Amino acid sequence: MSEYINKETYDLSLGQKQRVTIAGVLGVKPKVIVMDEPTAMLDPEGKKDVRNIMEKLKQEGYTIIYTTNIEEEISLADRVIELESGRIKE
Repeated sequence: MSEYINKETYDLSLGQKQRVTIAGVLGVKPKVIVMDEPTAMLDPEGKKDVRNIMEKLKQEGYTIIYTTNIEEEISLADRVIELESGRIKE
């Protein structure tokens, strides 16, 4: 992410902002990362980049709690909880 170090945040695309945010979170070495629809409003390339980052983090042993409404992104999960009206449906 070093190429973005001198850029203003308002000059970054949504995908770049997502990647910078993930890098910032990793800086504090968390055991669990919570992501709320991290690919929302990203173009296909940005979505692919964020999914690749999440897959790499998963392989490195991070626990990721991830919310999404996008069915094809569910395939990344080891465990899925479906909610409806704030209650566990499945």
